[in-house]
Amino acid sequence: MCTSRRDFVRAGLSCGAYLATAGFALPASVRSAFAARPRGIVRATEPWGRIEELAEGVYAIVSTPLGGDFTTISNGGLVVGRDSILAIEGYGSPAGARWVSDFAEETLGRRPTHAVLTHYHGDHSVGQGGYRDRPGELRVVSTSETLRLLEADTQTERLLPNMVLQDGETSTEIDLGGRVVRLVSREGHTSSDVTVEIDEPRVTWCGDLVWKDMFPNYVDAKPSRLMRAVRATLGDVGATFVPGHGEMSDRAGLQNYVEMLEHVGDAATEAFRAGQSAAEASAEYTIPESLGEFVRFSPTYYEVAFNAWYGDLGGGDR
Repeated sequence: MCTSRRDFVRAGLSCGAYLATAGFALPASVRSAFAARPRGIVRATEPWGRIEELAEGVYAIVSTPLGGDFTTISNGGLVVGRDSILAIEGYGSPAGARWVSDFAEETLGRRPTHAVLTHYHGDHSVGQGGYRDRPGELRVVSTSETLRLLEADTQTERLLPNMVLQDGETSTEIDLGGRVVRLVSREGHTSSDVTVEIDEPRVTWCGDLVWKDMFPNYVDAKPSRLMRAVRATLGDVGATFVPGHGEMSDRAGLQNYVEMLEHVGDAATEAFRAGQSAAEASAEYTIPESLGEFVRFSPTYYEVAFNAWYGDLGGGDR
């Protein structure tokens, strides 16, 4: 089932493609420590990730691609109701979605009836066809903006969502039968992000608005909106958060991530007002040791972040 590095990169450059290409250059200690601490009961483990049960009918998929297997790449999940099962994310390959679907049938006796894409990047969307090559009806849910971006990407082969959240909808509920899932439209990592939230237990799947112990990819980001979306997403101090990449955490464990985003924004703003170029300013930038270590999967990530902030500060489309 292993998805090769070459096949993944061919599938489309995105956050996970940087992870796949640069992960090999990271020290072995970093690779082995990546997302290594389970928060729930581990129900399945493969070289590319594990499935953790957080409560009855609630599962998180935590991807561990730095060993070289890119079957899933992104994190995701399963939420089970009496009538339906919702899968979260399409992953970086059809084999990843197929693995999650097979787990559902083997463990729960049913396959997913719904799948939600938190945004359009390939490591979260390329593989959703893997759900559909198994028997049964499947509704793949996204925002209309995510669908538009997927349709515009003619370089990557993938199936498209067939259930679209309407423009202007800020929150949509899907009743799975005895369990309601809330899809909240947000913006920041891309022009259209979705968080997936349940109240019992309180769990939020953040997509790539939130990364754990990693510096995020700002390639499509609108940083000021990203800051607002992250604060709103992490507003529930009692929830468990499943980030787009990295291990699960609570709000306290992600405080340094919020502070790091703020520090990047302050540094970029100061440099912009001083007339420095993004390249010059980012070359001088470092994250304070007091905030901890944030892995970068590309040496360009600081410059990408500063360029995004410069776009915001200059009043451009970014």
